[in-house]
Amino acid sequence: MFITEVERQLDRKVKIITSDRGGDFYGIYDETRQHPGLFAKLLQKLGIIAQYTTLGSPWQNGVVERCNRTYMETVKSMMSHANLPISMWMDALRTAVYILNRVPSKAVPNTPFEL
Repeated sequence: MFITEVERQLDRKVKIITSDRGGDFYGIYDETRQHPGLFAKLLQKLGIIAQYTTLGSPWQNGVVERCNRTYMETVKSMMSHANLPISMWMDALRTAVYILNRVPSKAVPNTPFEL
């Protein structure tokens, strides 16, 4: 499980997870209440606090948004440079993730792949 892997790699307990209000994370909200999705139920079961960003406020989850932007820019650049058809988009994304997981950053001494 992802949470167990993160806790093992960082030698810390996950206490809070922040996400947007997408149905995969948040569940469904009707006029009466929130109906938690599978992910929200899992967090409840594990005793992890779920924090949600305000609708239309992607800057509240800036690290993830920046990571997504980096992936998109990398994919677009690779596809443009290689003149690849749009049908190759998923393959380009997999390649971008593979490459970026092997690039070190200032924040962490190891690459994501080494963690």
